[in-house]
Amino acid sequence: MTSKYLFICLAAFAAALLMLGCNHYDDPTEEQTAPISTNISIAELRRLVGEKALPIEQELIIGGYVTSSDEAGNFYRTFTLEDATGGVEIMAGMYDLHNLYPEGHYVVVKLSGCVAAIHEGVLQVGRAAKSYSIYPTDYFASRQALDKHIICYDVKGEVVPSAQSIGSLKDELCGRLVKISHLTLCSAEHAGAWEVNCEGRWTGYNLFCDGEGREIAVFTSEYANYAEQEIVAGEVALTGILHRGVVDGEEYYMIKMRDENDCQILD
Repeated sequence: MTSKYLFICLAAFAAALLMLGCNHYDDPTEEQTAPISTNISIAELRRLVGEKALPIEQELIIGGYVTSSDEAGNFYRTFTLEDATGGVEIMAGMYDLHNLYPEGHYVVVKLSGCVAAIHEGVLQVGRAAKSYSIYPTDYFASRQALDKHIICYDVKGEVVPSAQSIGSLKDELCGRLVKISHLTLCSAEHAGAWEVNCEGRWTGYNLFCDGEGREIAVFTSEYANYAEQEIVAGEVALTGILHRGVVDGEEYYMIKMRDENDCQILD
């Protein structure tokens, strides 16, 4: 074997090793095989959790389709998924989750070693919170931890929000993607509340009411790419992940939209 040929072979071998060693950090964690079986529904997990954070030691597995996206910046280091029974927020602790767990893809979560809790009405799955934390769960916070517990499959389903009215909302719907129609902006009625945005922009808290005067809050992060856009006047339908929170001293059901398209103008 000539020295020139040997050099070419060694160079090709080194290039192959380099390709194998590359870490495609932003690639979706998709499995091409059939999804593994679940053995507990999201609603059953919610009932198990109750009022306190629950460390999970059993080999429990939930699954569902991704219903949120952080692409517009209104979701921060978490994503949501739901099955036919309920919704859950995964405390991923990473950025650009819409690349790792795209909306509409099927995800399975292995719960052994995780902690589940309910926060602002929403069932969360993550790690145990620090002793000094005011929150019931903590982020997974690393790709290795996510890959240990979470598998995203190349199986897609249509993400259809549950049609609701303000009067039909209940805690069991928190964490799910909902759509509420025939709402109008009424933030001006809470002009004295510092956390309510009465300037007609999305950022912060806004309140919408239905024809019967019932109200629902909408939260928009200041980091959302539509935060400074003006809210359209007139009747709208709002879509987003449902949770609970306090605005102007009162507890409300709240919607967190995925992007500005989750506000639909009605004729």
